[in-house]
Amino acid sequence: MNSIKPPQVIVIASGKGGTGKSTLSINLSMALTELGKRVTLLDANLELPSIATLLNISPTYTLTDLIEGRCSIHEVIHCGPRGINFILGSTLPKPITNLGPAHHFGIVNAFNAIAEEMDILIVDTAPGINKSVFNFIRASQDILLVTRSEPTAIASTNALLNALHLDYNLQNFKILVNMTSNRYEGRAVFEKLLKMNMHMTDLFLNYAGYVLESTSARSAAIKGQALFSLYPKSEFAQDIRRLALTINRWPIRNTPTGDIEFFVESLIRNT
Repeated sequence: MNSIKPPQVIVIASGKGGTGKSTLSINLSMALTELGKRVTLLDANLELPSIATLLNISPTYTLTDLIEGRCSIHEVIHCGPRGINFILGSTLPKPITNLGPAHHFGIVNAFNAIAEEMDILIVDTAPGINKSVFNFIRASQDILLVTRSEPTAIASTNALLNALHLDYNLQNFKILVNMTSNRYEGRAVFEKLLKMNMHMTDLFLNYAGYVLESTSARSAAIKGQALFSLYPKSEFAQDIRRLALTINRWPIRNTPTGDIEFFVESLIRNT
């Protein structure tokens, strides 16, 4: 029996744009490396990938090249800040928006070849409700939904988790409230979501925490650097570290579900 643990796969999703999901993905990846984790960050936004832009990275190959067969999974990896392996999207010339099931299977299956090179895979999806997002979420182990305190953000988060629950029978969701003005705001948003779904007895929401809004976020974006690296002692950085520690305590599933999922070969070997 293979005793090597399969990588933990965390998908980060949101019901709408503007929740700071991609920025969170970058900074969380950095915080996890401080805990000694080998992290790979996949920009799975096939409509408007942003991680390369946020970090001012120009990769040799992108996810588009992998999908279209111009490179291997090893060739598409870009080693970035703090040793994070990035698999980045391309904004040129056309976004890929209509991938069929076979394409998604090909992307997910390709990761089997690099399973032993990471401890955690962070999957940053496109915002909103569409089949591409659903496919990446279903292929992951832990679902972290990022929202804000605005009514539209809460409503879109609720719509996303209900669609995943009703259409695909997904039951467990972690909720992260981003860009809060204080620590109480996050818990209040979570309580609203709980109340909205109190009739769903087979739906389980867990509070992953909050991240305070940072006044330095814009300057970090202009510099093409991560806020976590620029201001490692800031309240923002402390919030991200707290989130990383929370994630480090999440149990890692090591058996396959029978659906298409990342690192299924490793999961099968561990059964």
